Amino acid sequence: MANNKETATFIVEHIGGQQNVDSLVHCATRLRFKLKDTSKVDEKALKDHPGILTAVESGAQYQVVIGNHVAKVYQEIMDQYDIQAGESSDADEGKSAEEIKQSVRSKNPIAIVFEYISGTFSPLIPALAGSGMIKALLAVLTMAGWLSEESSTYAVLDAASNGLFYFFPVFIGISAAKFLKVNPYVGGVIGAGLLEPSFASLMDASQSLDFMGIPLIISDYTQTVFPMLVAMAFYAPIERFLKNILQTQSNYFLCL
Repeated sequence: MANNKETATFIVEHIGGQQNVDSLVHCATRLRFKLKDTSKVDEKALKDHPGILTAVESGAQYQVVIGNHVAKVYQEIMDQYDIQAGESSDADEGKSAEEIKQSVRSKNPIAIVFEYISGTFSPLIPALAGSGMIKALLAVLTMAGWLSEESSTYAVLDAASNGLFYFFPVFIGISAAKFLKVNPYVGGVIGAGLLEPSFASLMDASQSLDFMGIPLIISDYTQTVFPMLVAMAFYAPIERFLKNILQTQSNYFLCL
């Protein structure tokens, strides 16, 4: 099997070269390219390469499946080429609201949804894997009798493994905002608002609730995913719209 450096060079050469790449990110097993022109990709050569499992176009991304050592190939590419890392890519910045709308309309709606979900979760995979490994370790230690569930060590490790899941709306808000190229801190604040104690306490209210006359249904938003995905999908076009009508020096009002 080819080494990581050779594989990295081969991939870039057969996706149209460095100049054809807008940005690059990776998940647990795949390199996810945002390309300028997918017609320049030599897909057959990529699939035939021994260091590549497969290659596929998915939504606005071209994905090259490497396997568990994808991070090493990704680093080789970033070291050898002047390619923008996906999370910090500003390829869509400066576009007007109408240009963004036209871009969205040109894509399959189902592909847009899956691309959104995938793009939001990909940066969180290492954190999810780490939390899962701690939970698995705790299960093994307690089953083997080496650690008591009543011990302070268990309590600390359990809290560490549960932290990500409890504050999931915050992390989803930040990640979704980065994918949608809006302010990630506002995304985090929106998620934090769902977990704020006084808001969460409204679940116990006996009377019916409303917000500006709109019936309000309160539930436990800890460990939830889809409420924040929906919230950020609504928020992103609002921020873009406000950026187009507000002066640059007034952009700090966007968080309102």
